[in-house]
Amino acid sequence: MAKKKDERPNEPAQPLRSFQDLLRARGGSPAPAAKPPEVVLAGDLAERVEQLGEEALELTSRERIARRPGAFAAMGHGPAPYRDEGSEELQLLASFRVRTVFPPDVMREVSSLPRDPDPAEYGERADLRSQCIYTIDGEDAQDYDDAISIDERADGTVEVGVHIADVSHYVRPGTALDDEALARGTSVYLADQVVPMLPEELSNHLCSLVGERDRFAFSVFMVFDAQGSRRAYRIEKSVIKSVRRNTYREVQELLDGADTPATREMKARGLEPSLRAFQRWTVRQQGIRDAKGSLRMASVEKKFVFDERHEVVGIVDAPRYFSMSLIEETALAANQAVGDFFRERGLPTIYRVHPEKDAEEIEKVAQGLEEHGIRVPKKERLTGRDIARLITLARKKPNAEALIQRIMGLIERAVYEVKDHEDVATHFGLARQAYLHFTSPIRRYPDLMVHRWLHEVLATGEAASQQLKTEDYLADLNDVASHCSLQADIAEMCETAIADLKICQYLEPHIGEKLQASVLRVSPPGIEVKLLAFNVTGFLPSRSIGERAEVKGPTIQIRAGKRLFSFTEGHPIAVRIQDVDFQKLQVLLELA
Repeated sequence: MAKKKDERPNEPAQPLRSFQDLLRARGGSPAPAAKPPEVVLAGDLAERVEQLGEEALELTSRERIARRPGAFAAMGHGPAPYRDEGSEELQLLASFRVRTVFPPDVMREVSSLPRDPDPAEYGERADLRSQCIYTIDGEDAQDYDDAISIDERADGTVEVGVHIADVSHYVRPGTALDDEALARGTSVYLADQVVPMLPEELSNHLCSLVGERDRFAFSVFMVFDAQGSRRAYRIEKSVIKSVRRNTYREVQELLDGADTPATREMKARGLEPSLRAFQRWTVRQQGIRDAKGSLRMASVEKKFVFDERHEVVGIVDAPRYFSMSLIEETALAANQAVGDFFRERGLPTIYRVHPEKDAEEIEKVAQGLEEHGIRVPKKERLTGRDIARLITLARKKPNAEALIQRIMGLIERAVYEVKDHEDVATHFGLARQAYLHFTSPIRRYPDLMVHRWLHEVLATGEAASQQLKTEDYLADLNDVASHCSLQADIAEMCETAIADLKICQYLEPHIGEKLQASVLRVSPPGIEVKLLAFNVTGFLPSRSIGERAEVKGPTIQIRAGKRLFSFTEGHPIAVRIQDVDFQKLQVLLELA
């Protein structure tokens, strides 16, 4: 299942493989999950809020999470392994404490929600249903939380509209639905399944900006001059009707001039002029980002191919389209505009913070890269542009993949933190300040919190501003930010573990086969290699070859008796699949 494209390609860092990695990255340990008491809840959403009253609204975020009922069981949808509590997949999800099902109190509340927005609630929303607004997502996406529009004006300015699903209209404070979303913190996107933050009735239907259906949105309109600089913005609640649900592939085909049924339909619906305008605007925005030192990378995503029995039959590199940049740049722009909204008013909120790496740690990584012929600039502070240049240099070398992994050691992990206009949030990878997450409230709780407070400030002004600044509330908001950072990391580890499981399942029938491979990375414990026929990696332990291993730059030498073996990154190697370790989720190799 494809994850939404936004700013994440600009936040690369060493992947988290285990809870031990997580603890090292966070400098602490996650609190054990408390066993919640049984809670009897009313079925109707309004009745629940009225019943719990102020008590529910005064609970801290930790209390709200602790009182949630258990939520692990076989899932009611998706491939067969996720519907079997004894499967390897479900056992892995259990080990990460993933909440796989929605408790009855949540589903009772969901049952009281409408299938479509109630016209009686349109109220003072801006009616944008006649505008050329549309979504662009991956082929298998179902939660469409962002739509876009553009207007090129005669004076050379461009107004870009980013229309985000108004999840906060339905997910209200004091409800089980909100408490459950907080406990999860994020949707988990696995190789073949999505564990959503919100029930599908909301994530795939009521809140999803599906084509040709009225939907509530938060719209951010931004005016850019001919050079691409933002000159003004406004934010308002709206009702929209997406002209069409488009995919990245279809949009790319249109931009490339291909003649297909999809491109003909897009042209018939009047989308081509808008998409061409977005193409021009996106190129300008990318140029501005490059000039500011923003880190822009073309990451490669692996995609699993399954047969009718849902067994892996191939692993391919997912295509990377320029059309993905249209959504990435609009998301970046909207997130920045909303961040500026809070900063300009001197209000705290949850920002996306990407800190610079500690100078001593940078020096250690730089020394290691020096051994591989990569010279890190000697300067007071590195920029994203510096790291992008190092990556460009690394791509020219035969051991490019290993070098890029090492270069990623220069970059910290991004987190959620509460900041304000005085303690301004910074984002190293994007070379931005006061940047936050706003564009994915269906799948990220921080975005939902930003929506909620954006509405309150717009609707009540000073009253909301004063409440947002209270000491108790800020303390709780900090807890929410920390919890969401932790949940995002756990989701990433879970996604990696499930992918590794799928690889083990894929290669188990091939134990004993001799394969051609390429040396990816060497280290004293052994050699990480890429199995060319399967497009996956495996591990060749040094001890399976000889007694003593010595690493010099990109080469490892292993002595076995009187023989000396030498292997260099980027060079071919012949291996045999010795075993598949389902405990460590690792493919073990031996020299062929």
